[in-house]
Amino acid sequence: MGARDLELDLVNADDLVRAVFAEFLAPPPLITVTDWAERSRVLSGKDSSEPGPYRVARTPYAREPMDCLSQTSPVEEVVLMWGAQTSKTTIGSNWLGYLVDTNPGPVMIVQPTIDMAKRYSRQRLAPMIEESPALRRKVTENRSRDDANTTLLKEFAGGFMAVAGANSAAGLRSMPVRDLFLDEIDGYPIDVDGEGDPIKLAEARQTTFARRKRLKTSTPTTRDFSRIEAAYMASDRCRYHVPCPHCQGLQPLEWGADTEHGIKWDKAPDGSPVRASVRCVCRHCGAEIREHAKPAMLAAGRWVPDAPGAQGGRVRGFHLSSLYSPLGWLSWADLADEWHRARLATSTGDVSLLRVFVNTRLADTFEEQGDKADEHALRRRASDIPLRQVHWGLYVITLGVDVQGDRLEAYAWAWGRGLERQLVDRQVIYGDPALPESEPGSPWAALTDYRRTPILHASGKPVPVLACMIDSGGHHTQAVYSYARGHQHAGVCAVKGSSQSGRSVLGKPTPQDLTWRGEKHKRGVLLWPIGTDTAKSEIYGRLRIAEPGPGYVHLSRHLPPDVFEQLTAERLVTRYVKGHPRLEWVKPAGRRNEALDCAVYALAGAHKLGMDRWREGDWSKWAARVEVRDLFDQDAAEPAPPPQKPDDEAPATPAAAPSPPQQPRLRRRGSIRGHL
Repeated sequence: MGARDLELDLVNADDLVRAVFAEFLAPPPLITVTDWAERSRVLSGKDSSEPGPYRVARTPYAREPMDCLSQTSPVEEVVLMWGAQTSKTTIGSNWLGYLVDTNPGPVMIVQPTIDMAKRYSRQRLAPMIEESPALRRKVTENRSRDDANTTLLKEFAGGFMAVAGANSAAGLRSMPVRDLFLDEIDGYPIDVDGEGDPIKLAEARQTTFARRKRLKTSTPTTRDFSRIEAAYMASDRCRYHVPCPHCQGLQPLEWGADTEHGIKWDKAPDGSPVRASVRCVCRHCGAEIREHAKPAMLAAGRWVPDAPGAQGGRVRGFHLSSLYSPLGWLSWADLADEWHRARLATSTGDVSLLRVFVNTRLADTFEEQGDKADEHALRRRASDIPLRQVHWGLYVITLGVDVQGDRLEAYAWAWGRGLERQLVDRQVIYGDPALPESEPGSPWAALTDYRRTPILHASGKPVPVLACMIDSGGHHTQAVYSYARGHQHAGVCAVKGSSQSGRSVLGKPTPQDLTWRGEKHKRGVLLWPIGTDTAKSEIYGRLRIAEPGPGYVHLSRHLPPDVFEQLTAERLVTRYVKGHPRLEWVKPAGRRNEALDCAVYALAGAHKLGMDRWREGDWSKWAARVEVRDLFDQDAAEPAPPPQKPDDEAPATPAAAPSPPQQPRLRRRGSIRGHL
């Protein structure tokens, strides 16, 4: 071999090394997601109304959120609270393509359900890979006997994309991932397979990766219960400001139905919008802006944060309504028509169209008008009655007990005619509920002492505790059964709530103890089912009663402040299950509701005693035991003449007054302690 041949071989070897290094060992190019998408992304006709090469000029507002997802950006989480027809799904797809082509690694995409995950893979991922050559040559081709590329798993050199459903805990905790795309998070279940929040489960997969990124997107749903709203409020809260063509003043595009600026229109004789009149009124100069100016306004717009630097700049949030939809996608006139139809439906009592418009078009949360109670109104009307003192007109007590991991919470409620009621006392008993009552430090022993400590009426007499309902639906079910079994004679019952709509407040009990034959013991502990939805609706309805009387709820201003918060923590909202609306009681994340739960259990105790069916004679018998109305007037401090009583009211000599219906055991006991 001559010198010339050796020189040529060295040159070829050097070229080969450089080629191998460029293909496999070179660091990924430092470009942004926007640059990659304009260079390599091809929109498919299967998932886009405008197929062809991607151009960010069509949606200029998409540039900054995409660039925050680039590996050159220090941002860790991007939140998109966007309306329909604004390209938020395209942003997510562009980021995924960018990761496959320039920054490969393990990626997870989470959709609300497994079915939606499969649909996303077929209608979004597959067309993107097929139409974009840069992706098609990198993602493993699907072969009949090769599981490297399936509907829910796409493998490529250096990484993979796993598609999961938020309703499957197994899919969310199956593998560690660096990057996470959480799509339509307001459609995720609150709890998945009893393992907790699906978002937290998915985020736990990123723990070991230092340069992780997350994208959260969704149209919002119900105010205070929207996941995307909560994520956006924790970010820097950016809104896209565009310049007025007349005065150049920057402003966000806003709906003008209730303001002097924003989107406006003239009305036809039938009240419908005149489409040709729809315009935007500038908040600065009052000039009218026609929609044909929108492309120039979008191109000159910029994102303005309300809370710059939130969480150290690691979390960026972007809010965008459908008012920014490019020309040819969704016009202002179309939105005015939708608004008019929604308002017409609302006038007939149907708010579903208005809810859809607010959520999907304005990208705002919807304020439900269902059952709710005003915490501040309850505080204002709370009376000065001391704790552990039963108000005049109330004669018996039931306890509701909630079981937590480290404590018991007991609430005492007093009852009178028409189920007028009073929250008499609250007791938090710390200790491990797993400890038997006989063990030192057991909260169950303290609960027994609490039940047996007399609660006095305003007359000075002790008021009997006739029922104690304890929640068994937590992690200490057997402990609750054991305690209820040992105190059945004192009216202690194990209960379990059911949120199924239409159920009665208290259902038929079922025995839980088994004989040696495996059969349920007829004299064993009973489990009482509670219709929590029905009970909460009843309680919230009574909380709205403003004047004392039947159904009124007496609250003391001496109660801890968090009791008022917990009583009003939940709200009745509309959820859609397989396209069908369903009313559900829901609690915002981070709120506590033990006071409301215990109010439900105490109400169930009242129903167990049959108070909802007691007649005047039944109430009079218990009134005679505790309330000396012949000697004192309940509104005066000094003795007053005895009031005139109806003919059927019992005399004020309570020594031998019989018990109310359905309480034969109490009839055989002569003292209050006998009831405990």
